[in-house]
Amino acid sequence: MTDQADIEPAARQAERKKSFAILADGYAKDLFTTGMILQKLDYDVYIVNSAEDALRIVAAAMPTLIITELVLPQMSGLELLVRIKHDEQTKQVPVIIHTASEDEQKKTLCRATGCAAFLRKPIDPAALYSAIQLATEKIPRQFIRLRTLLPAMVGGPGAAGPQTGTDYVTELSEGGVFIRTLNPRPVDAVLPVTIIIRSLPIKVKAKVVRSVTLSSGLFREPGMGMKFVDISGTDREVLRNVIKGQILKDITGS
Repeated sequence: MTDQADIEPAARQAERKKSFAILADGYAKDLFTTGMILQKLDYDVYIVNSAEDALRIVAAAMPTLIITELVLPQMSGLELLVRIKHDEQTKQVPVIIHTASEDEQKKTLCRATGCAAFLRKPIDPAALYSAIQLATEKIPRQFIRLRTLLPAMVGGPGAAGPQTGTDYVTELSEGGVFIRTLNPRPVDAVLPVTIIIRSLPIKVKAKVVRSVTLSSGLFREPGMGMKFVDISGTDREVLRNVIKGQILKDITGS
């Protein structure tokens, strides 16, 4: 099931209070890779290679989230987790363990100490995104939302609204889209939508869950937030692969 947050446009996201994550990893390659993925997922991130540096940042500014490897140069990620969870000022900060360690005992200790999630490398953007959403958001998004610009055809014979020609998808996820259009349809309208990805037409039916007109206010992108109500498994897999490919592009050689 897709929540409205999955297809919320970028303009509204900009209104949210700015937040940031601390990423601690003793492996330079993983620090770079995970840090770049977090940036592509629209998170502000401070990268450090030690728990001590992470604690120094925490003392200066309270983060929204801490993501740490267990293996760090001096103080371990588990010790960092313990320090965060036993301090009255920081115990509410979610800590996600993201590690190459296969030690099941440490996994058990981390969970008992209160980590928000325990993820194993190599990095999986969807799993990381889901864990961050569950740890930090009151209404977590189920799917990665990708900012993009793709041609789309909205409407057709028998649709709830006229066929208007080519509009543009500016937000894309497995569960829905935000379509920039000067002719947004009313909430609850169900429409056929064709999205053009690499010359390949993806045909779905989608329901309008949010409609934004030019009169909705300054700096609001006119269009429709839509959730998919009918999409084939093949087309959903295409969307998943396109999104993952864009997130990993220029990072892991994908």
